[in-house]
Amino acid sequence: MSETEQKLPEPEFEQTEESVQTTTAVEEKVAEAADVAVEVTVPTAAPERKKEPPKGARSYELIFLVDAGLPKDELNSLIEKVQNFLEQREGVVDNVRVSDVRRLAYEIKKRTHGVYVVFNFWLKPNLVTELERMLRLEERVLRHMVIQTRA
Repeated sequence: MSETEQKLPEPEFEQTEESVQTTTAVEEKVAEAADVAVEVTVPTAAPERKKEPPKGARSYELIFLVDAGLPKDELNSLIEKVQNFLEQREGVVDNVRVSDVRRLAYEIKKRTHGVYVVFNFWLKPNLVTELERMLRLEERVLRHMVIQTRA
């Protein structure tokens, strides 16, 4: 063997008490960071109804259809608009569900695919006509239906 091919001895690391403590501290920080990341990404359980419905309110279900090509941020703004409309009129929103893109059975306003949004809420009966009027005037909503449910 030539001098350049000689193997150099591997350095030996002594495991001192100090190196064990730093290793443990690093592992704890990594575990804490993982816990923080998990806490952020794990969705929390849906809270119970925030407030009681006003006296004389009834339970309703609203379903409306929007174009599948509508961007997510516009869809979210539309959902927020309906939710704010209900809350401003002392309504209580129980649940909001958004479906995936679905193929329609027939064309509606020259659209063949859409996204369904379902609201379960409490509202006074005389305010339902205002909600339907707002939905009728909203251009992003292709169809809507409000029905009274038993609750």
